[in-house]
Amino acid sequence: MLRRNGTVISWNADKGYGFIQSANNQQQFFAHITAFSNRRRQPAIGDHVTFMEQRQADNKHRAIDIDYVHTKLSFALLPILTIAVAYIAVIAYLGLLGYLPVQLWLIFTFVSVIAYVFYALDKKAALNNKRRTPEDWLQFLALMGGWPGALIAQQQFRHKTRKTSFRVVFYLAVLINIATITFYILEKDTIIQWIKSTLGAIRL
Repeated sequence: MLRRNGTVISWNADKGYGFIQSANNQQQFFAHITAFSNRRRQPAIGDHVTFMEQRQADNKHRAIDIDYVHTKLSFALLPILTIAVAYIAVIAYLGLLGYLPVQLWLIFTFVSVIAYVFYALDKKAALNNKRRTPEDWLQFLALMGGWPGALIAQQQFRHKTRKTSFRVVFYLAVLINIATITFYILEKDTIIQWIKSTLGAIRL
């Protein structure tokens, strides 16, 4: 079933419901606050949304799985932003102290930006029923240090936040990334010596 585009034409904040008018045929759909993917934001008249149609037992139509077309940054994202920036800052600080390669924080920042962009594009593709970004690619970016950017994008766009299987793999990728960095710091000398020995053996 294809997603519909529409506009919120009425909203009762006290009761938590209103109506969305379809952009295609001007049909009106009942919408409840629980059907919105982003509940940090209160719906307002004029908001452009996409949604799925559900026919009820009484043959009336209601909107479900509602997404805002434009999602802005808000103070609700502050904890996520803090976690993302703090991780990059720690990587940079450890680089300055010599525990990690100095360039690593730049690499993680770059990969995070790429991850953010891919999430944004995938969200747009989902709203317009177009070709999606493979989930394996999104998970790979997270594993390679792009999880801070991915985490911000997930919360800002309310994308990939309800699929349990994806969330499990994503947080596993985050843990592996952090564990790898921790292992490198603790076993740096051993790893460097192993690399030198391996390269020496290859040359021979």
